[in-house]
Amino acid sequence: MGSYFALLTSELRVSMRQRSVLFFNYLFPLVFFFMFGELMNARQSVGSVRFIVSMVLSIGIMGNGFFGMGMRAVQERELGILRRLRLAPITPAPVLFASLVSGVLIYLPSAILTVALAKWIYHMPQPSNTASLFGFIIIGNLAFRSMGLIIASVADSMAEAQILVQIFYLPMMFLSGTTFPINNLPKWIQTASAFLPATYLKSGLQGILQNGESLLANGRSVAALLATMAVGFVISFNIFRWTKEDTLSRRAKAWIAVVLARSLFLAHGKVTVAQTAHVRRSPTGNSCAQITGAFMTPVCLLATDAFLIVLTFT
Repeated sequence: MGSYFALLTSELRVSMRQRSVLFFNYLFPLVFFFMFGELMNARQSVGSVRFIVSMVLSIGIMGNGFFGMGMRAVQERELGILRRLRLAPITPAPVLFASLVSGVLIYLPSAILTVALAKWIYHMPQPSNTASLFGFIIIGNLAFRSMGLIIASVADSMAEAQILVQIFYLPMMFLSGTTFPINNLPKWIQTASAFLPATYLKSGLQGILQNGESLLANGRSVAALLATMAVGFVISFNIFRWTKEDTLSRRAKAWIAVVLARSLFLAHGKVTVAQTAHVRRSPTGNSCAQITGAFMTPVCLLATDAFLIVLTFT
């Protein structure tokens, strides 16, 4: 375990010296916080400020995962930092562990600051389930950091990493209901959004902040994010590249394509979503994501992919 904590300590020290890390974790979310706070006149409505806080937290978590992790790891590989670590008798596991945990520890002060500013400036009441809120933030952060690890392993350069980050980041921010409701969007977009991890991140944060729900009450969102984290970690562990000269095997590329193709196929043709804006239990007790035939829910799909990935790479 010494290598795990040694790398974690080093990762924290290096991260706090980089301007990009500080920008995407602290300044970038606050820009959205104050901009939407003033545009939506948050001082006049508790519901508005809670929506803004959930939106800012979601944007911050996604930014921390995609920009903070996806681009940072590629930069370290290009600079030869990972090459030096390869000389040590360690596997990629300590490196991935340090990247995941350091991102959570760096982002938590930003989340605390956002909640505190909402209370002091816009008079938002203290969340009734503070422990559930920050527990969910940690889970969401780990999930999106894991997705960033996949981007870092696939991208060959910083330019490619930036393109891949935008391909994932922008659709998740706008099609998950994070920034605006998607009720009026085409039905196929609402259906596809049920397969976006950001949808479950947004749903859980809104449930805890706006409805005072606990972490257990948002079990579907928690399960989806944990499955996303498992899938991301397993894939990134098996396709991890120490140097830019390392190449991905055809087997690794094929499996990533299969996972994405399965999800897109089921999202397009086999799943109907009743209420995508709130992927939680409806007042009648039925699930908001109704599956036709014998097909699995998005949560089961992600969990199955994690299991299949373990079997494939072992």
